[in-house]
Amino acid sequence: MIVLPAVVLSVASSFAGAAGEVASRPGRVGVEVTCVDAEATGYGTFQSHNQKVLSNSRGIFMTHIRSRNADYTAQEWRLSRSVDGGRTFATVYQATNATNPPVIETDEGNNVYLVRPDFVDGHAYLYRFLAKDDYARPVVSRIPQGSAGKFCMVYDGPRKQLYYFAHNNTFHIIGLDGTVRHSCDLLRGGEHAVLQYPLLSLGPDGVLYAGWTTQKHGVYLYWDIHCMRSADGGRSWTRLAGEPVALPAVADEGGPAERITLDDEFESHTWLSNMLHTGGKVHFLYLAQTKPTAREHYVRYDAKTGKEDLRIQPEFRGETISLQGLSGFFAADHSKGVGRVYCVSRSDGRIGCLVSGDNGRTWRDHAVTEKAYQSYSIGGCRELTADGYVIGTFTDQVASTADVAGKCPVYFFRIRGR
Repeated sequence: MIVLPAVVLSVASSFAGAAGEVASRPGRVGVEVTCVDAEATGYGTFQSHNQKVLSNSRGIFMTHIRSRNADYTAQEWRLSRSVDGGRTFATVYQATNATNPPVIETDEGNNVYLVRPDFVDGHAYLYRFLAKDDYARPVVSRIPQGSAGKFCMVYDGPRKQLYYFAHNNTFHIIGLDGTVRHSCDLLRGGEHAVLQYPLLSLGPDGVLYAGWTTQKHGVYLYWDIHCMRSADGGRSWTRLAGEPVALPAVADEGGPAERITLDDEFESHTWLSNMLHTGGKVHFLYLAQTKPTAREHYVRYDAKTGKEDLRIQPEFRGETISLQGLSGFFAADHSKGVGRVYCVSRSDGRIGCLVSGDNGRTWRDHAVTEKAYQSYSIGGCRELTADGYVIGTFTDQVASTADVAGKCPVYFFRIRGR
């Protein structure tokens, strides 16, 4: 095992005492921030559509890339681990491949499952880091034709399998032994747009949701956002209200899946930052870069009826904290029962967090960093840690992403939820 220490920030934003960054106003909690890599690439935590940080009883784990070449064929990536609540991190594994930051999941046995694509050979690779081996010597298996620049994964505990969805339209069901049980083309291009950013979320009821952002043909424009679901572990798919969907489904508005974006948003960038299925509701966070004023959307669908039952826009805020950005994530606190949900994103250059105690019906201020960052790819874990923290990562883009040698810090943060 390679052991390299993380860089811990100075008193203002380190895990000094219990508060870290001290809340500046009554009613807010602190945001505790650790610099895990001071010299990473500007795309170190690309992006918020998948999970790159998690916790289990053996620690907190996270992935990032720390360097890249101009052709994106040699990215040094790391899996890091903290055993002190995120105060310090050690490198468990590192390698150089043609990849974006790997996605990770964990199971009831504290094993960690990591998938990375390979842009050169066209496949993806599952790494199984086993708790019994203290996460050394990963077992690696191939997911044929699974390579794509954007990809996501979710673990299904009752069915003992992983779901992997990539932006080359492929969807894969993988056993915990690395065997690919099923692969298919889930989507195909439509008249106007193709799949670009995929997302997955599995609820406590075992229903799997697939969401995605599309890219318009021939131009740089994120076109629209869609979602559909599977009640049988990814074998068949339906609209949110239950009508069957034939595969591969058309990805854009000409296809059968629910469209989350509005009719007047087609000619503006719309980007699905995150999606979470919990408490009988499906929560969506997306930014529409409409002019003259951008719209931040929080959208909620009822899982039973498949109908939209709440939309908050053009501003998504609590009492004083307003969230707006291309990245962000939801986290659920199931220890409190159905209804407690957190949302983290940019807030006037800072990292802000809102909380809902009624499953998204109302939102209030929860936390915001004292320090402003040029934050990029704010992503996090779907579940609170066992000791009650929201955890996430982001890149501070202090150097241009066009500069291959530019150095940008990668941060871990945690926010007390309960």
